[in-house]
Amino acid sequence: MTVGLLIMAGAITLFAKISFSGLENTRRVQLNEQLRSTLNLMHKDIQRAGYVDASDGATGVADVDVATMSLFGTIVIDGGGSCITYSYDFNGNNIQEVGEIFGFRLNGGAVERDTSDATCGVGGVGWEDFTDSGVTVTALNFSNARSTEYEVSRDSDGNGTCDSGETCLERRMIDVVITGHVAQEDPANASTLVVTLLDEIKVKNDRYYTVP
Repeated sequence: MTVGLLIMAGAITLFAKISFSGLENTRRVQLNEQLRSTLNLMHKDIQRAGYVDASDGATGVADVDVATMSLFGTIVIDGGGSCITYSYDFNGNNIQEVGEIFGFRLNGGAVERDTSDATCGVGGVGWEDFTDSGVTVTALNFSNARSTEYEVSRDSDGNGTCDSGETCLERRMIDVVITGHVAQEDPANASTLVVTLLDEIKVKNDRYYTVP
């Protein structure tokens, strides 16, 4: 009987370890999928930054000037890198209007999205949770340090440098890092399971601007 109890205890312990390992793997997969889904949706929308419907529907001729394209091309990273705002021509009328400044930010363990006139900072109108309630996001960072600029104006000096008064083109790459874990009802027993994902977003619409 004693030997049987010892064997049973060992089997129960082994079964518990296997079950716990399986549960951890399942939670890791679910957490990874939820964070990846959030990252993918941010990627697709931020890619549109700077989009302008530059054609005239009647003539098929471009009717958007550099100043307008520069306005739509603005991307702002603030909040220590945890908030990004950007704009694009949502309704295709070549004019930046109310409701065409969008953004994502980290706030209170959730990624929030603003689809109106987004501004980074405490509070703000229009921000809504974007991530699943089952996930706590502990870090979100945006960086555009790898932007490159090219001199493109015809009356430039051709030295490849964006000098005052010249028209230039900026190509932007936004790096995003997001970290999160499964949300816990009891913070004292928070899971040690943490997932970090990285992404790089090539903004499809190059920004044209005139150097001051």
